[in-house]
Amino acid sequence: MITSRMTEKEEEILQCAIHKEPNFMVSSDPRLNKKQRLLCRICIDSVESNESFKIFKQVKEKIEANQNQRKLYVENVVRININYIEQIRLVLIELKNKVAQNIEKLMGFVDQWIQEVLKYGEQNATYSFFDELEKLIIQKNNDQFNQESLIEQIHKQNQSKSSKINTTLTFFKSFQETKQCEELLKSIQHQGNQRCDAKRQQEMNQIAIQQEQLEQQQQMIAKKIELKQIDNSNQSSGYCFAIVFDKTGSIMVSCESPKIQIWNIEKGKLKLINTYSQHQETVRCLVYSKLRNSFISGSIDHTLICWQQINKHEWKYSQPYQNHLEGVNCLMLNKEEDQVISGSCDKYINVWKVDFMKNQLTFLYTLNNHENSVESLSFNSNETQLVSCGFDEFIVWEQGLSGKWEFQYKQSVANKGYKIHLINDQLLIWVTMDADIDDILVFELQRGVFQQNANKTIKLTKNNKSEDDMNFSIVHNLEKNILLIRHKYHIYFFRQLIDGTLKVYKQLNCQVKQVFGSMTNNGEYLVFWDRKKEKYQTYEILNI
Repeated sequence: MITSRMTEKEEEILQCAIHKEPNFMVSSDPRLNKKQRLLCRICIDSVESNESFKIFKQVKEKIEANQNQRKLYVENVVRININYIEQIRLVLIELKNKVAQNIEKLMGFVDQWIQEVLKYGEQNATYSFFDELEKLIIQKNNDQFNQESLIEQIHKQNQSKSSKINTTLTFFKSFQETKQCEELLKSIQHQGNQRCDAKRQQEMNQIAIQQEQLEQQQQMIAKKIELKQIDNSNQSSGYCFAIVFDKTGSIMVSCESPKIQIWNIEKGKLKLINTYSQHQETVRCLVYSKLRNSFISGSIDHTLICWQQINKHEWKYSQPYQNHLEGVNCLMLNKEEDQVISGSCDKYINVWKVDFMKNQLTFLYTLNNHENSVESLSFNSNETQLVSCGFDEFIVWEQGLSGKWEFQYKQSVANKGYKIHLINDQLLIWVTMDADIDDILVFELQRGVFQQNANKTIKLTKNNKSEDDMNFSIVHNLEKNILLIRHKYHIYFFRQLIDGTLKVYKQLNCQVKQVFGSMTNNGEYLVFWDRKKEKYQTYEILNI
């Protein structure tokens, strides 16, 4: 019904106007005009600007995706209104047989009405690529389509045409069809008012949510973090490299070398309820579902196993799934929980389909661009971007149109590390591992690529006695504004300040680097195992 049209010709945006080469990047420099923002590879070499850049292909795809969504919305609004109008048209056709001359007049109004609505639809589906590009770069809410404007235009047209038709209908008050037509006119006006009111309410709700989140963040920034030890009574001599929790914080899963241990947690106290020995070698990583009582384990024996709770004390385990050539180092489960990503010492990243209902995994495909062991993984907030840590490099992957992860670029890092984490779409941190370095490196998005900002490097407690250990994944609780990082002997609690910087609010010296643990999903408890004491320790996290 509605056609989405770009006002520019395709060649105007695909090819550099100066060098006639394919456009490669988009500049965010506000000093440039619309067309100058599109840069080919020759243009990039001559640009002298510190403004950020974006990849042209990604910007073009984003604009087209925005316009497709806009077109669908426009079509839906137009279709709903035209459906109402068509009902009126049918009633008027019946009335036409009785009073042909005046009905012809009414028909003219209706036909004009439909054309006006279609015209508004066409107007709202026509866009300029450069104008949309300008919105993406300059405006904060760049992908917001003004739905209320379209609805308001059509609503005003509905009221205008309804008034004219009602005036003409006064000549036909005695006809049954007139009453039907009047009811339909009331219905369409009521529908327009409802949609406008709903839109306004939705906007008000969104503003209220954002305000509440900002207030919560500010309140957390003002609060100190203190730790209160609750439990240290559970001895364990075997290495525990990973700890995870269910969504309620009442179940903990840990490992003791190759064994999987299931614990109950009540007010920070641990009680062992079952132990399983399905893996042949040491378990290195765990990931727990946030939607159901299931988890996945990864081991040095190259395998993954899927686990499902049967009752309070028993768990069902799947067959071991092997597609790695060496040990599994890390696991990352997406929000939909239909995919899990595994990184391994074999330098490969494997993507698996997850079916927790059937308690099974299915191998999908491999990503093989790393030169070294894959140590850790991190998604951005909307899971369109994945970063993977490879000891002295990291790779940024983007989710393609097919849904598969696609290689974007590789970034070398001078200081080796095991842990990487995306704070947001613009900020990435890298935890160093060398004995003589005690830093967290900060990378910011510049020209579409994460670049280190040495001025924002975070200095940690000096410790040249040991390197950092790869285990103990970074945990980020957005609601409590807590970023949990273990580096060498210390467990650090960070908060992100309003200006985006990270500040240490609390640290715990465990006096040994073999410290492995995690934080409950609600941010209430810290549980870890350390090699020095060979026991599990539980601390309550107090925000005071």
